[in-house]
Amino acid sequence: MKTTQAIKQNAHPSFIIYDASAGSGKTYSLVRSYLQAILHTNRPENYQSILAITFTNKAAHEMKTRVLTQLNEFSSKKILLEPTEMFHEIVKQCGVDKEVIHQRAAKALHHILQNYGHFSITTIDSLTHQIVRTFARDLGLSSTFEVMLETDLLLEQAVDLLIEQTGENKQQTKILTDFVIQKASDNKSWDVSIDLNNIAPLVYNENHYNQLREMNDKSWNDFLTLQKKIQIQKTVCVEAMNKGSEQLYKKVIDSGIEEGSFSYKELIKQLQKGQSSNPTSIPSKRLLSLNENNQILKKSASQSEQSALASMQGDIDQWIEVVTLQQKTLNLLQLIDKQRVPFSALHAIYKTAQDLQKNQDKRLLSSFNPLLFETISELPTPFVYERLGVKYSQIFIDEFQDTSLLQWKNLIPLLDNAISSTDSSILLVGDAKQSIYRWRGGYPEQFIDLTKGITPFPIDPEVIRLPKNYRSQDTIVKTNNTFFRESAAVLSSPDYQNLFKKGADQETNNNPGGAVTFTFVEGDTVEEREPNYLEATHQQLIDCENRKYKRNEICILVRTRQQGVQITEYLAEQKIDVISAETLLLSQSRKVNVLLSWLQLRINQNNEEARKVILDYFFTDDQDQFIWDREGLKKPIHQFVKQINGDQYDFSFERFLQKGIYEAVEYTIDTLNMATALCPYMSGFLEEIIEFTRNTATDDKGFLSHWEMIKDKRSVRLTSKNNAVEVMTIHKAKGLEFPVVIFPFAETKIVSSKPKTHWIDVPQDEFAGFSSLLVGLNKEFSETSDSNHAIYEAVRETQALDALNTLYVAMTRPENELHIISHSQLNNSKSYADLFWEFVNKNDLPKQKENQFISGKLTTSQRVSAELKPTKATRWITNASVATTIRKSQQSKNQDNAVDFGYVFHEIMSRIYVKTDVEDAIQYAYNQGNIGIDQVDELTKLIDELVNHNELGHFFNSKGTQYNERTLLSTEGISLRPDSFVVLPNKEAAILDYKTGKPRPAHEDQLNEYASLLDKLGYTIKKKTIVYIGKTVSLKHIY
Repeated sequence: MKTTQAIKQNAHPSFIIYDASAGSGKTYSLVRSYLQAILHTNRPENYQSILAITFTNKAAHEMKTRVLTQLNEFSSKKILLEPTEMFHEIVKQCGVDKEVIHQRAAKALHHILQNYGHFSITTIDSLTHQIVRTFARDLGLSSTFEVMLETDLLLEQAVDLLIEQTGENKQQTKILTDFVIQKASDNKSWDVSIDLNNIAPLVYNENHYNQLREMNDKSWNDFLTLQKKIQIQKTVCVEAMNKGSEQLYKKVIDSGIEEGSFSYKELIKQLQKGQSSNPTSIPSKRLLSLNENNQILKKSASQSEQSALASMQGDIDQWIEVVTLQQKTLNLLQLIDKQRVPFSALHAIYKTAQDLQKNQDKRLLSSFNPLLFETISELPTPFVYERLGVKYSQIFIDEFQDTSLLQWKNLIPLLDNAISSTDSSILLVGDAKQSIYRWRGGYPEQFIDLTKGITPFPIDPEVIRLPKNYRSQDTIVKTNNTFFRESAAVLSSPDYQNLFKKGADQETNNNPGGAVTFTFVEGDTVEEREPNYLEATHQQLIDCENRKYKRNEICILVRTRQQGVQITEYLAEQKIDVISAETLLLSQSRKVNVLLSWLQLRINQNNEEARKVILDYFFTDDQDQFIWDREGLKKPIHQFVKQINGDQYDFSFERFLQKGIYEAVEYTIDTLNMATALCPYMSGFLEEIIEFTRNTATDDKGFLSHWEMIKDKRSVRLTSKNNAVEVMTIHKAKGLEFPVVIFPFAETKIVSSKPKTHWIDVPQDEFAGFSSLLVGLNKEFSETSDSNHAIYEAVRETQALDALNTLYVAMTRPENELHIISHSQLNNSKSYADLFWEFVNKNDLPKQKENQFISGKLTTSQRVSAELKPTKATRWITNASVATTIRKSQQSKNQDNAVDFGYVFHEIMSRIYVKTDVEDAIQYAYNQGNIGIDQVDELTKLIDELVNHNELGHFFNSKGTQYNERTLLSTEGISLRPDSFVVLPNKEAAILDYKTGKPRPAHEDQLNEYASLLDKLGYTIKKKTIVYIGKTVSLKHIY
């Protein structure tokens, strides 16, 4: 990789910025700069004065690994005989002989390994945590506080506590009651918890920090006073409109003009409407047009009527001006009032969350930046260094475009100190085009300003653009250059446009080839296009395989997790292995959420949120959505179930209630026909229930609480993933690269139609001492004033930038091929689909096949891949807390080999239901690290002997229903867990138990206990067998 032409050769500039587009070698450049900082003097401890900051643990680990790998490489004698490009560059920049760099590298590596704690390549969050720990007393924190990462969980607790307190506080009760009434009048659910949970994330979103801090001392009384102030102002507006309309109406009536002479009687209608108690939408667009074109009266109006109107024209113009102003003010007040309760609740949630943290001696990681800003910013920089116990003379920051405003303000004192010395420097690396985290505080405008020379430091930065793309083949680079240069037209800001007109114009790396295809599916609606997207993705995947690409060389990128879930489920149905760190989350599955909602109804049959999830799942197009929801949300539970059943199902809520959690979920899946095809999510969910009930009493509330704690950690994966397609969201793919990228569902709107919330400044004396209030940012808001229109357009512009940035990240991941799957329907609301369709037509791309166009040429893969072991059809397991992990971690190191073998053997047998499962079960045990390669053949032989034993004919076949490791609960509440039992026709059962030690009487007692319980459950025990496992298999039948 070569980037030397972009590097200024003079020694140690104080302030450098790398403007690094996708694939331009920024990590390479960053590591090179770090190595140069370590090796430019003969001081192996240099690294201790260097601070390198990244934004993810993965990035920090990668940079540490690269630095150590390079130092290790530089330390070897081989480097002197076969110097690498990086070594050449370091030698040249340090201005010494290569032997000197070789020796310094060895010393530096040794020093780092001996003092690894001072090797400061860290994440911004880790650094913040370190500073907060250091200044705990100054921040009013205990020295033993615990860091919380789960912001959502804390906010859910705060919302629940806030609702529980309703009734205890009169002011709070009144505000929330008014909110319920408001929602009911809008035909919305009265359940305010949904709205409160939706707004709660704003509490720890840095974009709202200043406004929340300003209202920190407000009480419920202040919010009630605000309500009164808003109502008074609304009344003033209405009265002014009423009065003006009444006066002009009287004058018009007294003018002698016949009512029929007015065009559409519009002026009369508007004046009458202006005298009502709710004068909305006046003056109308029609009246404004008629007045502007002198057409308020019909052409047939008499001369005297025309003269009478002319004499009142000034009054009409003045009325229009006054009413327009009052209407805009009234509209703004109504928008403010609509957000008043969520606004007041936001403050209450914030205070409740603070109390929860204090009581639990915990602090959210996301709350550290505001804490630091309020405290550290007032302290002198040397004091900060003194307390940290280290002075950094060189600071590197990667992915700077994702830095939030507060993070940057907290870092400025450290950087300012570093840059004040001639032998110190700072290096920032970023790309505003790859800023896709504005929703969590990322502020790319900071990086844009710095590259323009707008800086808080006394010296100007030296901005170095890394011009070349080393990742992608030439066709992909050129296609992206053209596409984003043309797409920049959707932006209005010159700064934003230049990011793509100039910043996206990358040089190629003399790597010929590559291809970009654009496939356009049919369908007038998203719902109609959905199956076409799935099929097109599958076909594209097959086409890549036909050209010798391995599945593990292909990544499918999606805009949302839900799209990823759809892709994953569809490919699973096609028997295609898939891996994913996020789209395989159990909580992303619609079916899993339906099952959870049924469990929630066991606790509260009137839970409207749970009912709505179920109603949405079973809704069909021949129903009226409004009636379907309205009836289903309010009916008694038995009528609700009847509505869901219709003519198709026979679900009984009484039976459902009588069953344990696992059996209840199984019953729901079976009765409501939810398992028509392979669903790894439901399998994973069932296994999670098994794991929970294995160690905990089977309690509905207990399991649901457990689920809330782990729902964002549990996912499904394959038993074998050595040749699986990867599915991930674009946000997760940032910083990664893949040989082939497929991007389906590519039709995201450039500007979201979903209204955002926004803070507006208001006069404190008119709004009960509040200086900022929350409003919904929509078209109506934009029309309330010129300044608000400017706010509206500015936010839409940032949305457009963020959308284009997200698209840029997606399209710059591939090395060899990029396959975009979109649709061609142009509409007034710009979307990715419009950009793709316009690009294809403007550049006259050739048609590859029906509805597919191409830039470049598709070729057979020339990539060299390791030989892959063939795998069978897809098998799914949970990704965390499986029995293997938990039970093995609980084993003591001094347990003997027999116990360990017994555990592993039981785990393998729990996965075998029919004889053909043996290979997969053994493969799984090997993948999990439970057995070594030397044990595979031995165990396979042993288990084959067992499953084919002529005395175990009832087991390991499809004649009966076999249950492995299934918990049985007696009427006395005692739970037992046989290794395996099979239910045969005529309610007969056979039981099997595995033992690896010597035969003991207790083994028979245990088996008889299982038999007794099954007998009480109504089964006739046909056979009871103990299988003893040693070097061979021996059976003992109990009679």
